[in-house]
Amino acid sequence: PTWLDYLLRNATYLGDSRLMILLIPLLGLYLQRTNGWRTALIFVIGTSGACLTCETLKHCVGRNRPEVTQMRLEGIKVPTSPSFPSGHTFSASALYPGIALIMVRFSSSLPLKIALPLFGTVLALLVGYTRIYLGVHFFSDVIAGLLGGFIFALAMAWLIPKPTAPTPDTKIVDPSSLLT
Repeated sequence: PTWLDYLLRNATYLGDSRLMILLIPLLGLYLQRTNGWRTALIFVIGTSGACLTCETLKHCVGRNRPEVTQMRLEGIKVPTSPSFPSGHTFSASALYPGIALIMVRFSSSLPLKIALPLFGTVLALLVGYTRIYLGVHFFSDVIAGLLGGFIFALAMAWLIPKPTAPTPDTKIVDPSSLLT
């Protein structure tokens, strides 16, 4: 159907490098304000590292893309970079599940702990599917992108220290005393 074609052509941009260049620092600033510098740095370095790792792998492997005749690219620029792994998928698989896993580290809500990683994973899978649908990648390119990105997402979540819960011995400081 036409609406599905439109949706998939546009959903592929969720993994585009231009969007990553915008989202990574913005989400990093958000994390810095809500959870501190360490969390923000782990996220920014992790997601940027995923993007750089993918580009390095692409140029080391040097795999050609599928034939242009197999691509559904009306109105979309024909990609010229190597095919393996899928950069859109790799980046999306690091960013969306990564931010979700980091955010649930600081949440006590069980529904959020389920919904956020699920939503991040669905976005990554959607981007991967669009790359195959558009004919710009082989299935193995997308699988490699998913695995690579998910590894970075899990590593970021693992590196973020879990917040410590207050104990009965924790002293609560009067906020007004901080001003003097």
